[in-house]
Amino acid sequence: MDALSTTALAADPYLQGGLRGLLAAMAAAGHPCERVDTTLHPHLQIAQHYLAHHASVPACNRSGEEPCVLYQGDGSPMPVLMGLYGSRARNGWLLHGDAAAAAPRLARRLSARLPPVRVQDAPCHQRHRPEGLAALPVLQTTPSDAGPYLTSGLVCALDPDTGQPNVSIHRLRVLDAQRLTIWMLPGRDLDRITQRSLALGKPLSISINIGVPPAVYLTSALSAPFIGAGDSELALAGAVQGWPVALAACRTNAGVCLAASEIVIEAQITAETADEFSDPVLRWAMPEFLGYMGQGRPSLPVVQLTGLWHREGAIYQAFLGPGKEQSELLALPTEAGMIAALQAAFADELEVLDAHYPAAGGGQLLLVLQVRRRHHRPGLPQRLLGAVLERHRLCKAVWLVDDDVDIHSPEDLLWACATRLQPSADLHLRTGEPGFPLDPSQAPGYLAADRALTDKYLLDCTVPPDSSQRFARWTTFVSTP
Repeated sequence: MDALSTTALAADPYLQGGLRGLLAAMAAAGHPCERVDTTLHPHLQIAQHYLAHHASVPACNRSGEEPCVLYQGDGSPMPVLMGLYGSRARNGWLLHGDAAAAAPRLARRLSARLPPVRVQDAPCHQRHRPEGLAALPVLQTTPSDAGPYLTSGLVCALDPDTGQPNVSIHRLRVLDAQRLTIWMLPGRDLDRITQRSLALGKPLSISINIGVPPAVYLTSALSAPFIGAGDSELALAGAVQGWPVALAACRTNAGVCLAASEIVIEAQITAETADEFSDPVLRWAMPEFLGYMGQGRPSLPVVQLTGLWHREGAIYQAFLGPGKEQSELLALPTEAGMIAALQAAFADELEVLDAHYPAAGGGQLLLVLQVRRRHHRPGLPQRLLGAVLERHRLCKAVWLVDDDVDIHSPEDLLWACATRLQPSADLHLRTGEPGFPLDPSQAPGYLAADRALTDKYLLDCTVPPDSSQRFARWTTFVSTP
């Protein structure tokens, strides 16, 4: 990490203006945020209003992009922002470009790094709230949820061995004004760091950052092999946005926080545990990213608050759970990683032009690859499927299309599948693969009674090499005036 720096204050527009400044810049660029003046309450009402009027697949059966909506009024202790990342066009703008090239452009930056810097007098520390989580409009989505959840909280922890900051998003259920539970995937970075700290006999100091710069949210989902072990997501985010991410020392523990955040919760992950669910029979948690209710986990680590701060006039940002926004946050960085990895692995056989994980698969299960083949060697689809699964185990299906198919258009993808696919020749199947149980069709009881199991497949919707003229779209025959 770079030493204390004041240059980041001048270079970083988000540090100066926060979400309010970002929303103003979006409006000026033609991406306005809808504003709803309302008395809707954070308990059920705000999330259910967004679901009823704005959310799309997989949150509900509505298609299309999700709008950015700011709920403000007497019903909530501070304005609530939803849907900011629910549009590929907006995300392209947030990454300083256009929607069509967002993933390829991000792929070209994956090897770049710009380390974070330390700043003083961080905007996130402008106002102290001793009442803790009671000061925030934490949303509850359905009456069956275990309780209110922080859905946009980016956890930042220092690795006790390297001192490097690690950031990741986790499911955080509010137990009371001073405590939460946290679900960490076993073996991932934060779990490893936590176990290491607890083994040394001390809780892990963390910050939970809400309303962080877009580049941080849009790169935080990257994991191995797209980002190396011990590598810094924040250094990548800095390179993506073009200026270093600003960090500040926490005021009540030994951790660091993202200085540009709207809200910072300083806390410690302790050795204490609590059940995530509130109903011991149904054991629901909250709606998950695939559009189904998630199961609560027993005996999760308890997060104990040490302090809570926010900007003056702070905006509380929330993600619905399932929906286009959550899918975009998971999809875009993984698309970039896949483009870079497959381009390198298959450079002599094909050019990977673009990649897309549609929201229909939660931004993780279904991958569409737009390619231009250099050679038609036998076995390429099977090898390509294997390479995808080796790098991304959650992926369940790969669709391969030519460069004349718009991979962001569901109708165009279905057209390619309807007219350029014969299952007996173009379906490539792998059976008996380990399943991902948040997808009910992969959970125990579907293909196997006692374990999560799944089939994985590739649909080759590319045109055969000797049939290019027969498969030419009619628009190629239209002369340009």
